[in-house]
Amino acid sequence: MSDDNQDLRRFADLRFSKLLSDGFRLFAKNWFKLILPFALLLVISIVISNLLVINLNWEYYQMTPIVDAIYQKDPLSITDADLNILVEYLVLTYVINLISSISGAIFTTLAMSIVAVQLYNSYTNYVGNFKEGFKSIFNSKFLIILLIFGIFVPLGTLLIFIPSTILLGYYIFVFFTYRENQIDKPLSEARNLSRGNFWRIIGAFIITSIIISTINLVYQFIIGFFWNIDSATVVSWYNPNTRNYFLIIMDDIIYYQLIGLIFSPLFICILTPIYTSLKAKKEFGYISQKGGYAMQQRYAQTTRISNEQIEDMSIEGSQESDQGFFCPFCGFHMKTKLKFCGNCGESLDFES
Repeated sequence: MSDDNQDLRRFADLRFSKLLSDGFRLFAKNWFKLILPFALLLVISIVISNLLVINLNWEYYQMTPIVDAIYQKDPLSITDADLNILVEYLVLTYVINLISSISGAIFTTLAMSIVAVQLYNSYTNYVGNFKEGFKSIFNSKFLIILLIFGIFVPLGTLLIFIPSTILLGYYIFVFFTYRENQIDKPLSEARNLSRGNFWRIIGAFIITSIIISTINLVYQFIIGFFWNIDSATVVSWYNPNTRNYFLIIMDDIIYYQLIGLIFSPLFICILTPIYTSLKAKKEFGYISQKGGYAMQQRYAQTTRISNEQIEDMSIEGSQESDQGFFCPFCGFHMKTKLKFCGNCGESLDFES
């Protein structure tokens, strides 16, 4: 078996737990390279989002005492004016969160697009041309990714998470597929690879979120002893008469965003081995364009066939009949001819 085929077979055979551990190792190995584009872009997003919502936040802080007073009233004594204030307050909160989410998502999308292929090359030990690889980031297909993950996902997150979950589970691999020149429809390719693996992808996202959230809670508890700013001081920073842009941004970074910045490359690192494994399975023919899950089930069955069963197969060269196809290299039987042998990994694409 050629070295390339051996690598493909190795990636295709990896269990989900091993892919996760590989993702964490990839994160640790490449963190210093990854943190520069992620931190730079996310700091820019924090600055932009704070500038965009600074006046809205001032209105929010002005309305908060009024809203608190309404909540303390007897429900039967709440007037229509009170209800209007509550609705305005909720809309204001929603708009502030939406603007911040979209700003962060756009720059996170850009950062993930920059590093995805480089991570794939690092994981597969492929030495690519960095300059050419960087140029391929900003092609016409990038706008699709920016719309999906920079706009639609944050919008969906604020709508009970269901739309965002669907987009993440079905199309997250487009970060890799859109930069491959031989793929004309990167969204379709990403959807095909994710077929039958939706909950693995969502599981990887949940694991990443839990890790970051847990560490962030611990960090905020500790940093609170050193960065203890009372609410009146924070409100004064937003007051147009005493506004302090620098402290507003520094407070957001130091108290709220720092852990997210540090661990921002983790999700794409965990995704990379999963994508590599699914891509290898597709190269072997275990993931078809129409039935990814069924083909993966066939793969699971073929990998469990013992050597004794293979040796018992009597074949002479390459045979293809109504009963299936025999590999001319190892004698492995397949119901249909695939691109690569499911047992030895040798190429069966003789025409090319």
